[in-house]
Amino acid sequence: MINFFRKIRQNLLSEGKTGKYLKYAIGEIVLVVIGILIALQINNWNQQRILEKQSQQVLLNLREEIKENKTELESAIEFLKQRVDRRIEYLNSSDQNISDSEKIKKISTMVFFYLERIELPIIENELGPNKKIFQWSELTKSMQNLSESIGYYNKGIEYLENDVHSNILPYLVDQGVMTDIMVSNGILNSKDYLNVDVYNSENFRNVIASSTVMTSALLEGANKVIKNYNELLLIINQRIE
Repeated sequence: MINFFRKIRQNLLSEGKTGKYLKYAIGEIVLVVIGILIALQINNWNQQRILEKQSQQVLLNLREEIKENKTELESAIEFLKQRVDRRIEYLNSSDQNISDSEKIKKISTMVFFYLERIELPIIENELGPNKKIFQWSELTKSMQNLSESIGYYNKGIEYLENDVHSNILPYLVDQGVMTDIMVSNGILNSKDYLNVDVYNSENFRNVIASSTVMTSALLEGANKVIKNYNELLLIINQRIE
């Protein structure tokens, strides 16, 4: 093709048709520019397809991760609800007719807990500025809301852990209840329970009441995360569909 155009150009020059040659040369330049623009457009289209495919895969991965995290958090919410219900039941009760071993077991189930912290789903480099997914303002805002609610929830776990280690456990140790708790859980050999009066003491009620307030706040934070999970899943499903 190049040889074909070269022969036409040489023939025009040899025949002295300069004006026609200039028109031809301009036309050739225009064709070359058009060809370059078409090639660039095709390249941009291919890059766009690649980015779109990557974005779709990121969204699919994000959706699956959120679903898994949501299921785990729902289990944690059930645990927190049970913990709050047990404590409120204890605070409202004045029942003195339960056995000493049952009192110690109730103390044990009210004060000890373990919860996993939540990690923000998807890693940052999958949402970086070189990805089209990062430019979706609705998704970015939803991710920001989720990040804030997860931070609040994790901070609530930290507060509860500090309360257990700084207030509840030192109080139980000071009252001599820890060995009773270990006996009730089968860790130590059986013995008479010597410190069951703690169960109905006003000080212990205040300790449990304070911790219940923080646990209720953590439960509220967990429900907020669930709400943000659902909002983000809705946005993702709309983008995928």
